[in-house]
This record gives sequence, structure tokens and C-alpha cells, in this order.
Amino acid sequence: MMPDSSSPLYLAIDQGGQSSRVAVFTASGELLLSESAPCTTRHYQPEASRYTHIEQDPVEILAGVRQCLARVGERLGTGVGQIRAAGFAGQGSSLLCWDRQTGEALSPVLSWQDIRGEPYLAATGLTHTQVQQRTGLRLSPHYGASKMRWCLEHLPAVTAAKAAGRLRIGPIFSYLLWHLSEGADAVDPGHAQRTLLWNLQQRDWDEFLSDRFGLDKSCLPPCYSHNSRFGGLTLAGQVIPITAATRDQGASLFAGGLPDRHTCYINMGTGAFIQRLSASLLVPDGLLVSPLWLPEARARQEAIELSSPTCYATEVPGSLGSAPLYAWEATVNGAASAIAFVQEQAGMEITPVLIQQLLERDPAANCYLLNAVGGLSAPYWRTDLHSQWGNTANGEEKVLAWLESVIFQIVVNVRLMNTSGELHEIVISGGLSRADGMCQRIANLVGVRVRRAENADATAQGMAFLAAAMPPAWRPALREEVFTPMDDPGLGARFRTWQDAMALWLA
Repeated sequence: MMPDSSSPLYLAIDQGGQSSRVAVFTASGELLLSESAPCTTRHYQPEASRYTHIEQDPVEILAGVRQCLARVGERLGTGVGQIRAAGFAGQGSSLLCWDRQTGEALSPVLSWQDIRGEPYLAATGLTHTQVQQRTGLRLSPHYGASKMRWCLEHLPAVTAAKAAGRLRIGPIFSYLLWHLSEGADAVDPGHAQRTLLWNLQQRDWDEFLSDRFGLDKSCLPPCYSHNSRFGGLTLAGQVIPITAATRDQGASLFAGGLPDRHTCYINMGTGAFIQRLSASLLVPDGLLVSPLWLPEARARQEAIELSSPTCYATEVPGSLGSAPLYAWEATVNGAASAIAFVQEQAGMEITPVLIQQLLERDPAANCYLLNAVGGLSAPYWRTDLHSQWGNTANGEEKVLAWLESVIFQIVVNVRLMNTSGELHEIVISGGLSRADGMCQRIANLVGVRVRRAENADATAQGMAFLAAAMPPAWRPALREEVFTPMDDPGLGARFRTWQDAMALWLA
């Protein structure tokens, strides 16, 4: 049902790894309608490469977003005129190359999971400490810089565009923005950071890092604050200002309004992402720190005209507060992305029903998996290890060992984050969180309640909240389930066994 014709509406674009979504929300945060289009991901290994290439088609993604917008416009009808602003959340570390004058894609989208640029990391001579002090991240092939180098050295169209001064390299958000907003040329801090070329303290591209990676800063889109005017989106003849942009994982924290500093937020999808609000850029060893919301205007306060005459990088009037928000972060790579590996090892198909059933029982005490699928990530950060099984007697125990490996690594990171202050609760989401046993085991090990929000719209909802300039009336009704901590000595013993095995493995 459409709200009153005088009520404002807010539109959010959520371009994720599996689909693109366009959703419209009311001023209180209730979902009015949404449309989605799938995104195909291609995995292949070229004969001359030891790396699997993981790619998406930028033209297909752009067409999907446009289809979603068109369907939203048709469903809203005259209600399009009620949309006051739009926000854009995108894949953080996925990137591509395009012609800055024509918008033509010059490369596929290289997924965040793609690590083909890894050989370039050693050549930079950079240390993890140098990179983290400047970017908040660690030196990793999952981020954009090394993949940019690969594109420049392996794709003739990219090399030619650079020679002609027409090359643009950046996150898929910037490519889509160019096409949807009359050639607007911009990026926000959240997406920019994931290139590994953006300085967290200077809030701009880092010349030292660009030089080390052999990249030209002129090929990167200009970076503006999260609440800049990123351009105008035309929908059913109406021009809707794009007033906020950020990375998808960051946007999800704002689904219910401003995030709470005593809460840890976990999304268990392809990877498991752990985030906690902080005002500090100093993190415990092994964790990352990212810009969650940097609303300050740049050094020049006047309007800065972008490549499109209708697009200005000015702070959006009405934004609440000027204090920057950061998130301490950790990633567990081998969550749902490990399913294919575990299925092959276990010799059985992994389904949600099987996961739920297996989590109703306990494995043997020394049954575990040292999970390095996609690389062993926070807080260990090793790419040179291969997954190892403990005493798994059968396929079902292997599946259960994998599930607990995800839980155990999450718990290690949550405990590290507790140095930022007292933890009151965990808010959990994502596909693997649908299994009650995953939520309960995390609650048992951490010792705080776990709230599972039945919210498939968290990223889009958070993006709409930011686009609406954080309205205090944002109170979406969410169905939630709460898991309270329980004493589980067997789980605690298996966790200690896993930790001991991990310590020996890493030694």
C-alpha cells in the first residue's frame, strides 16, 4: 500500500555479489517495495595461470540495475515524485576498468574473491604495518591495487585507454554511477579504502602507495565524503539526488538506525564479516579498521563540480552530526564460500536442512577443521596454508567440523574486539545464521545474547537511512529471535582443542 502522497520516500541500490537490488523505504524505515536481478559469477583457471579467475560481467550488472529501476518506477507510478533521495551500496573490493569519456567497460568485474594479483604484492616491498598505518587494512590480493596492476599489464584495451588519458579504474559503484548519473565521476571513502590506495587519515588517495604499486592516481575517481551529492538518478522522468554511498557491509549496520557501540555485528554469508563501532583508528593486532561514516566536507567547502554539470560534491543539508564513525573489522573467508570444498571432502550435498540437523548434535572432542578456504583471514592472515582436518570419522562430522571452524574463528575475533569496551549483545544476519545452532554456539562461547534479525533487506535499509540523512523517526519493525548463553562444556573443550591445533599449525 502506498503511503500518503505527502510522505517522503527513499530509494536504495544494493549491488551485491549475487544480485542487484533496488528498494524503496518510507521515512520510518519500512520497506515499501523492492526488485532484484541476479548477477552471474564466472570461475575459470587460464592455462597459463595458477590462479582461479573470478569475474562478473559489468554490462550484465548495469542492465540488471536498470531493469530493477524501471520496474520500481512502474510500480510506484506517480509515487516516484515522493522519492526525496537515493543511496548506493556496492561490493567493496570488486573493481573494473572503463573509458572515462564513453563509459565503455574495458575489463570484467574482478571479484573481491579473485587473488590473481598476488605476485605483485611482493614487488611493492610494502609491509603489513606500512599498509595498515595508511589504509587501516593489510596487504592482501583480495583488495584492488594488485588487481589494477594485473589489468594494466594483461589487458590491451586498458593499456591503450591509459595512454590516451581516458582510463578510469575503480569499484563497480563508480562505474554504475557514471552510467546512471550522466557521467558523474566519484567514489566514497568506504569503496575507496578497499582499493588499498586510500589514506585513512588524509582521506584521499595515497601517492606513496600508488607509486609502490606502479599506478597513476589520475586513473582513480575523485573521492568525496559519504554524504556527498553524488549525482542525479533519473527515474520515470524525475531526477532523484544520490545523497549517500558506502560499502555494502558498512551500510548494513545502519538498517535499524545508528549502530550501537556495545554491539558486535556479524554477517555470515559467502564470508563471515564481523564489525564493531569505534571512534579509534588503533586496533588490536590482526583486526582491520574501516571508515563507516565520514560526513565531513573536504578541505574545500565550496561546491566542487564533477564531470557532470548536474553533480556536485557538497555535503548534503540535514545530515546529523559531524563526528566520524569507524568500524573495527574482521573477516572469516571460509564461511559459505567453503561449501564446494566441504561437499567434495565430505562426499555429500550440504543443504540448510542438513546444517540444521547436524548442529543438533556434537561431534567427537577432537573433530575439527583448520579452515583456510579462500585464505586464512583475521586475525591470522596467512595465504600459504591449506585446510587440514582433525579426527573426522565421516562426511557428517566433516560438515559439522567446518561449521564449528567458522564459529570458532568468529569468536576469536569478537573477543579481540572486546578491547573497545563492554559487549552487551551480538546482532547476527546472513544465510548461515538461519541455523539456530550457529547462533546458539556463538552465544555460548562469547557469553552474551545473540539477536538474529529476520531482515533480508539490511544493506538496502541501512543505505536508505543514510540517504535520508539519518532521520530520528527511523524505526523499522523487525522480527527477531534471541539466543541466550548456555553452559556447554563440550563446545568449550572443542574450541580449546581447535585453538591448540591452530597454534601448532601457525608455528
